Amino acid sequence: MDHQPQRHRAAEIFIVLCVSVSLWPVSAQAQVSYEAPPFDSIHLAVPDIASARDWYLNNLGGNAGETADRIAFGRWTGDHPLPLALIFDISPAATPTAGSVIESIGFSYADLDAKVKELEAAGVKVTSPPSKTGADWKHAFIEDPWGTRIELVEDPDNLGLHHVNLHVKDPNASLAWYVRAFGGDRASVYGREGIRYRDLGLFYVFATKDDSATPSEGHVIDRIAWGPIDLDKTVNDLKSMGFDTFSSDTNPRANPQCNFIGAVGEDPSTALGASGIRRLFCTQPNQLPHRIVYLVAPDGVKVELVQHLEAAGH
Repeated sequence: MDHQPQRHRAAEIFIVLCVSVSLWPVSAQAQVSYEAPPFDSIHLAVPDIASARDWYLNNLGGNAGETADRIAFGRWTGDHPLPLALIFDISPAATPTAGSVIESIGFSYADLDAKVKELEAAGVKVTSPPSKTGADWKHAFIEDPWGTRIELVEDPDNLGLHHVNLHVKDPNASLAWYVRAFGGDRASVYGREGIRYRDLGLFYVFATKDDSATPSEGHVIDRIAWGPIDLDKTVNDLKSMGFDTFSSDTNPRANPQCNFIGAVGEDPSTALGASGIRRLFCTQPNQLPHRIVYLVAPDGVKVELVQHLEAAGH
């Protein structure tokens, strides 16, 4: 097993292509073989990007990413393959992850007890202390200031950003769909049912049965992303699996996205806060241009497919 932190690909949104997907089953004839996209990034919707980025860097680790709105888990080289990333988007109204189909994200540390003590001393909210059940990793749960449920596990062979926990009505059906759509190895890992993604390390997507989970869009963990080398080919492969509603924009370059942010404690949706002061936050231009497709998986998980053009050798 690779002893290095996660190193996959980073993502940024410039060109948006939207698709809504509502089909569960996939016919045997539609199960085509192609180069699977590696897992790419997790997107968190927060009211202030700088505060969220600094909270994660200071408490959970990682490195400065390609731009100021992301954290990379692995060294950013500007070339393929890119590191796995957390990406922060501005949203003043995102709701906590409780009840969402993307229930939590996970990080791994060599000494979980020591890490939890460090976080407690820093004032981080610990919702479940370290414990171990059966063959599972020793694990604990914390919560960030914006309501993101975070699982910490003790997996010394696989440090850093470690996994995503999905809560879905039919775990087997969901996991089978993701393997058909985006590859990965179906696996039972220490008693957890999931998918293993290999690149310069390991990353997992786990699924647990939950009949009442709601779609991820609008929650703090808004979406998860995969990074195809050839976006057009992946879209065509998805169409062959029954997805036929896509829009596209072939120009990957765009101006930076800018958002107004209200003063602390004020409503960012109003023209001006009570103090009359607002700040403008603009994402930095990416080092690599991107093309992006959004889709909604049948279990309600919002998914992004992002092609990093230069990094893919285009």
